Order: sequence, then C-alpha cells, then structure tokens
Amino acid sequence: MQAVQLVAHGRPGQFRVVGVPDPAPRPDEVVVRVRACGLNRLDLWLEEGALPIPLELPRTPGSEIAGEVETCGDGVTDWRPGDRVAIQSNLFCGRCEFCVSGDESLCIEGVLLGVQRDGGFAERVVVPASSLVKLPDQVSYVASAALTLAGSTAMHMLTNRTAIHAGQWVLVIGSASGVGSSAIQIARQSGAQVIATGSSEAKRSLALQLGAHHAIDSTNPQWTLDVRRITGKRGVDLVVEHVGGQVIEQAFACLARGGTIVTCGATAGREVTLNLWPFFVKQQRLVGSYGRSRADVIQTLEWARSDRLRPVIDEVVPLLETPRAFAKLRQRSVLGKIVIQP
Repeated sequence: MQAVQLVAHGRPGQFRVVGVPDPAPRPDEVVVRVRACGLNRLDLWLEEGALPIPLELPRTPGSEIAGEVETCGDGVTDWRPGDRVAIQSNLFCGRCEFCVSGDESLCIEGVLLGVQRDGGFAERVVVPASSLVKLPDQVSYVASAALTLAGSTAMHMLTNRTAIHAGQWVLVIGSASGVGSSAIQIARQSGAQVIATGSSEAKRSLALQLGAHHAIDSTNPQWTLDVRRITGKRGVDLVVEHVGGQVIEQAFACLARGGTIVTCGATAGREVTLNLWPFFVKQQRLVGSYGRSRADVIQTLEWARSDRLRPVIDEVVPLLETPRAFAKLRQRSVLGKIVIQP
C-alpha cells in the first residue's frame, strides 16, 4: 500500500510517499481501509518534533480517520468487513481506573494514533477494535475526518470539562480552526451568546456564518477591550482557548467574575504568567482539557448526523499532496479543515 512517512523532523520536515507492506491485524485489532483523514495541529507538532514525548521515525502521521473495516483479527466479534467506522485517535488501555469509569481521555497508558503508532495518511491502518465507533450513514467519510478529532475535542471541552447555560457569554479563540469552528456551533446550540476571534477578514466572516454574534480582530493589540465593550464591561462566562502563551493571559482580561477558561492547546507557548490575586478574588477557573472520551466521539457524530454540527472543509487533498497540505496549515491560511483522501 501507499503511505506518507515523516522521515526527519523540521519546519518543514522531510516526507516521503512510499510503498509499505499491507498491515495485518493482531488479536483484538482491525485493519481499516482509509477513506479520509483530517490534518491537525497535532500533525504539525509531530512534524516539528515539538511534542514532550519520545517520537520514533519514520512515522505515518494522521489521527482523524474514517473508513471501512477490511480485516478483523482474532477475538474481534463486534465488527465485520465493510462496516463504516470512525476511529478514536487517543487509543486507550480499557483497564485503568479512568477507562473503567468511561473517561478514556485520562487513560494512564494512552497512545496517540499517528504520533506514537502509524496513522491514517495511508491506504490502510491497523488499530485496536476498541477504538472504532460506528459511522452513521448520514455522515460522509470526509465530514467524519473533519470532526472526529477536532469536533470531539470541542465537544469534550464544552460538555465534559465545562458546561454552557443558555444566555451565557462564550468567547471562542481562533474561530477558523477545527476546534474553534466546532466550538462556535456547540455554544450556539447550547443557547450562548458567542464572540469569536479571527486574524483575517475571511476568518471573522466564517465565524459569523457559523453563528457567532460578534467576530473581533485578534491582530488588534487591544482586542480584549472589544470583548469588554461588547459585554458591557462585564466579561464572558467561558473562554474556549487552544493557543496558549500570551493568548491565555489575554483571555483572563476578558473573563467575568466566576468565569472559566477551558484550554486544550499550547501552540503559542506552554508557559504562562498568572496573577493570582484577581484569579482568586474573582473566583475564576482555569480548566485543562485533553483529547476525548468515546462518549464525546459518539455525541459528535450524532450531532453531525442530525445536522446540528457541520464540518468546515477548506480543501480535500489526495495522498500524494500531503506535504503541500502540511505547508498550507503551517502558513495559517486554512479556513476549517484540510482532509487527506487516499
């Protein structure tokens, strides 16, 4: 089969498209024929070697996979060849206390598909059968590949790690990203008043199309004052943040008393300065969010099936053009998601 391999880290890294042996399933594993795979910021971190975990090369990236079951290993009884599936990208052990309680995002032995084992920028991928989720007939492979990681990350942030109540103010950072575009829709469906940030007119226009009530220019050094002005100096109840660095510090300037910041990323930096006095005086919260549980993936696909959550697709790219897709995402010129289609 054909696969895209990262053979050297860098910005850009070195990729090659090669022929590799077809994967064979071990007991309790399945081989999935990849029909679509989303490109994510996680793939850029792998490309750069910027993740705080051991990384082995060569590696086939790609975490956000949709396809069809092709072959089942011994012991697999719940799936059959031809079944349409999405794959939960944070692979879990199923045995630790967190998996047993249904929160696989906290798995002690978790493994990142496409980072710590070969992923979906290939014609086929082998994964544990436990990572499969039934793909509703109404959801296309491309739509699933644009939602299963990014959309479920937003779902986990807004329905598992925090909760939205009708009428609350929600600020979504980075509205044109996969997480941001999904978070806007989830917040609106929950009855929130949504403010979104975007670094270009096209990104802000997309935010409004997705349902944001206001879209502000994040390149304006005084953008936090716009949030205060819109909310009548009150601030927002919830900030959906996935950038890190200075942005998370700025987010506190937008936060109301009793408000919450939920964060799932650190693209702009992993270390931040926090002024503790206003943090505890205003009784604010900073909540970490990582990955997703199986329930989040199922809920995301159900929302997509019922047309409550729509993917934003920037471009569908053939497998051979994967390095170009990496370059486009790296340049921050993507609106929504790029999907790779073998």
